[in-house]
This record gives sequence, structure tokens and C-alpha cells, in this order.
Amino acid sequence: MRILKDRYFILFLILSTILIINFIIFVPKFIWGDEAWSASISSMGLIESIKISLNDFHPPLYHIFLSFILYIFPDNGLFLKILSLIFGILTLYFILFKLNNFIGNDESIYLSILLTFSPFFLYTFSIVRMYPLVILLSIISIISFFQILSESKNSYFIKYIIFNLLMMLTHYLSIPLFFLQGLYFLIKKNFKGFKIFIITGIFYLPFSYIFFIQLKRRLSLTRGWGNILPENFFSDFFSYLFLNNKNVTIFLILIFIILLIFGFLKIKNDAQKFFSLYFLSYFLMFYLVTIKLGSLYFHYISLIILPSYFLITKGILIFEKYKEKILIFIIIIFFSFTPVTFIKAYPEIEKIQNEIKNENVIFLNKYEMYRFTFGIKGNYKYLMDLPLNNFTLDSEQKINFAIDLLKKEEKPFILVYSSVGSDLLSIYDPKGKLKKFLEENSYEKITYGIYSESPVFLYFLKSPE
Repeated sequence: MRILKDRYFILFLILSTILIINFIIFVPKFIWGDEAWSASISSMGLIESIKISLNDFHPPLYHIFLSFILYIFPDNGLFLKILSLIFGILTLYFILFKLNNFIGNDESIYLSILLTFSPFFLYTFSIVRMYPLVILLSIISIISFFQILSESKNSYFIKYIIFNLLMMLTHYLSIPLFFLQGLYFLIKKNFKGFKIFIITGIFYLPFSYIFFIQLKRRLSLTRGWGNILPENFFSDFFSYLFLNNKNVTIFLILIFIILLIFGFLKIKNDAQKFFSLYFLSYFLMFYLVTIKLGSLYFHYISLIILPSYFLITKGILIFEKYKEKILIFIIIIFFSFTPVTFIKAYPEIEKIQNEIKNENVIFLNKYEMYRFTFGIKGNYKYLMDLPLNNFTLDSEQKINFAIDLLKKEEKPFILVYSSVGSDLLSIYDPKGKLKKFLEENSYEKITYGIYSESPVFLYFLKSPE
């Protein structure tokens, strides 16, 4: 047993080192977009970060955590990225040393190796958002859930309650995982476990009000910002999940889909059955969300990374004689897509910040302002605040109000307009009327990241005489 643990520890060190090296080589060391939003509001102090994050679409726990970190390390975006990487290393640790007791030793080894080389895993655990933390909390939640299934101990109960609460207060899309655990307790007739599930739910009830307020706000957006569309759901879903890329050839994606399907054929114990249920439930949920809202933001599918890669692992292990060769083949595919992951992820943000630094700049709203200005200074303003109701420019009154504000500006200014989708419109300008005004009245336009997921336009208005 000691030799086995030593081998696991050596493997853990090797995989952690590979992850760190990939981070150093490939991951940009600056932050922007949603990362900068999280960092900016968290740097304002605990109370202010809670107040502003409640106007977001996510629970405030991650921003509370960041506010403490940024109090010690102010304006340090690189340290925040390193913190996300640490969450990834801890995730590998729990897979190798804790989850292995329930899914099997070979499964935990192959799973941790696949995740280490996965471009989607590296990307997810390098961004300054709540996804690295919620994945780490979810795996601890799952381990405590498996422990309760195997043995009723007060320490397991306490750990289950604490980590499930932390998980659900980090990201709302982890709530279905919590309910899956409750359902599985009932299926296995583990009524002690189901009792603890009910108690956890009761503890969460006071926070449910925030959930419904933020859900209402999300549904108020008349334009989604997702990268995965209903018409291409299956191909884009698996492209992002395994290669963190869009429009990957279907022949390459079929390799992963076939291995995933084979994975269902080698399911043995309760833990492995739960992972299968976990994958199928979330896959169906993401599909329905995409149909309902018109798109799905690819970051969300990080919450399915554990069960999907587990099923790929099972699919590889079904080929007993060739499992090592298949693993190496998958690693080569992963590694070939890793550089592209980060080239396309950032629309030349350093150039944008150099352009707007110390300038008169107007953003569509406060959220957009925070997304671009972390770590730099200038005369920054915004057209609209972030009220609890609809804050998009989707009515004539709002559009005219925004245009009037721009016309009243006396000094030359730059307007930053970030877009998504093939029509290159902002999620806050779904009808494109503000963009039409900018196109007609600007004397210069600079485009950044036109081939990225979120191109950015800088409109220069009121040319200096």
C-alpha cells in the first residue's frame, strides 16, 4: 500500500509539473472581460463586492473570496490566475488520492492524466472566474456523497453539508448536482443520506431569494452571449468540452463521442453509475437551456468536465491491450489544440488597454467598463448602470437616451463596443441601433480580435479640431 501511495504521489508531482509548465508557456498573464469584472469588483472591498456582485448572474461567494485575496495582493491579476491553477492541482489531488477509492485506481490515474493534458481543463483552471473553484468544491462534494453512501459517519455528514453549501453559493449550475445526489440517495434507499440532503437544502433556503432575483435578471436579457447555438449544439458542445475550440471537424470529435459511448458499457459500481447519471442529466439540461435561451456560454460546460472525462477514461480502459496507445493518441490530439485555445481566447486585450489608457472612454454600462479597465486608469464613464431589471438597450427610449448622452459629450472620446455572434452585436444592443449610430458618426474605427469569440470595436467620436 505504501508503494502504491508513493507511486501516486510521484504521478501527482509529474502531472502538477506538466500543468504548471503548460500554464507558463500557453496562458496569457493578463486578465480581461469577465475575469476583469470579477477582479475589479472584488478589489473594491468586501461590502462593495457583495453589493455589486448581487447585480450579476452568479452568487457572491467567489467575489467574497477574491476580495480577501486582493486585499493582500492588490491589482495582481497574475496571482489570481495562479490561484485558479492551484484549484486545478488540488482537483487532480482529490481525483488521485480520494476519488480513486470509489471509481477505481486505474480510472483515477487515466482520468487525472487526461485532465492534465486537456486544453479545456487548462483553460478553465487558468481563468479568474468561479468555475475553477466550483469544480474543486463539486469533486469534494461528490467524494463526501460517496462516503455517505458507503458508511454513515457524522464527519461525512458535516463535510457534505459544508461543501455542498459552498458549491451552490459559488455557481448556480451546481444546484442540479446537489439534487442528483438527493435522488440517488432515494434510489439507493439511503434515508440517512437523504435526511442530510434535506438538512442541507434547508440551510440553503435563505439564499434562494438571491438565486431567483438573479435568474430573473438573466432572463431579462433579450440577447444571449453563448458560443454554442442550438443548430450546432452537438458538434460545438463536444468541440469545446474536449478541445476548447469551435468548428472542429466532426471526424475528430467522433473519436471522443465513440469512446464516451463505450464508457457506458463498462460501468460497474455505484460511484461509476452516478457519474453516468451526472453526465446524462447535465447534457440534457445544457441542451434544453440552449434551446430555451438560444445559446449556451461554453464556460458553463466546465461543470460537466468530470463525468465526461471519466466516461472517456472508461471507454479507453475497455480496450485492455491498447489502452496505453489510445491514451497517448488522445494526449497528442489535446496537445495539438492547446496553443490555439489561448490564441483565440483573448482579442488583443493589451492593445485595447494601451489605446484607452489615460483617455476619455465611454462604455455601454458599468459591467463593460470593469471588463476592460482592471489595472489601468483613465477618464472612464458608462451609458447605463446595472439595475435589477432589464439593462439592455432594447427599446427606443433607452436607445435615444444613450445616443443623447453621446451627443452631449463635449470632448473627443472613444466608445468601446464588445460583440458576440455572427452579426457582431453587443448583448446590450440586441437591435444594433446604437452600433448603427456609431458606424455613421465615428471618424475612426479600430477592430480587435475579429477571429476571437468576442470581437471588440473602438469607435472614435468628435474628432479634435
